[in-house]
Amino acid sequence: MTLKYSVSLNKVGLKSADEAYGGYLNAYAFHETDFDTWFNNFKNLVISKMGKEYFPVYRMADGEYRFIMGRKYNFHKKPLWRELIAVTAEKTRIKNPNRWKTSWGEAYAPSRVKQLRKDLIQNVRYIAEKGYLACYFNENGLNAFVEYNNSLIPFFNKNSIKFNATNYVPFHFICGLLVKPGWETFYKNRTILIATGSDDVSEAKINTTLKAFGAKSVVFLRISKTASMEEVLDLTSITQKIDICFVAAGIGSANIVKQLEPLNTVVLDIGGYINCYVDKEASQHGGIFKLPI
Repeated sequence: MTLKYSVSLNKVGLKSADEAYGGYLNAYAFHETDFDTWFNNFKNLVISKMGKEYFPVYRMADGEYRFIMGRKYNFHKKPLWRELIAVTAEKTRIKNPNRWKTSWGEAYAPSRVKQLRKDLIQNVRYIAEKGYLACYFNENGLNAFVEYNNSLIPFFNKNSIKFNATNYVPFHFICGLLVKPGWETFYKNRTILIATGSDDVSEAKINTTLKAFGAKSVVFLRISKTASMEEVLDLTSITQKIDICFVAAGIGSANIVKQLEPLNTVVLDIGGYINCYVDKEASQHGGIFKLPI
């Protein structure tokens, strides 16, 4: 089940998203709208919540979908035979679908995955009630991850996860906030919390980048690089009033985003965009997202 409305995301980044995604990148919508209206309304909403109340925005794409829904066939992949063999092996349990190691670096014991899957669904349900889900619910020229489009709404309905025009934005909107004109609002004179699997070297680079953008203070909350879904946060060391939180923790980001509720502010799951703060030459999603200056 997909939706009848579609919105072009070509302008979501710093260069043509259409070129990066094989000719077009469109997001499904619950109502008829256009990119500027949808994006600006979301941007204004996020700004209005900063430093005032808990407002989580959690991104979901192929990794999260595969973890909670299982692997699905993408009949556009080439060579198709390789896709058919790989997916069938998991569906028939020739290959253990609960043996998890992600590109982000997370690794979970097969014996833990069933419970972690339940926990993730519960966390997504909670975030959906409190804030927004930024879902990869797209059509694109590369046919990337489109295999989940027909399953998303039925899965959310089955698991009582709120998903409608009042709590959904496209996956790419979060990074768009941080690169499109007006991006300064999210940095200048802000106290920013970074929650990720950082170390001394990466934290120094992130701090330099954000201070150059005008951040008043940068606070770090180090989390596990390999098991963020099982992380239990200790927020007692955070004594400053936080304006905005940036989370980068792979498929475990929902667990982190939820636990940051006591800080009473905006919590954005920025995923791999964190690498742009570490390496000023880095980019994300075909180069459409990188540092704005």
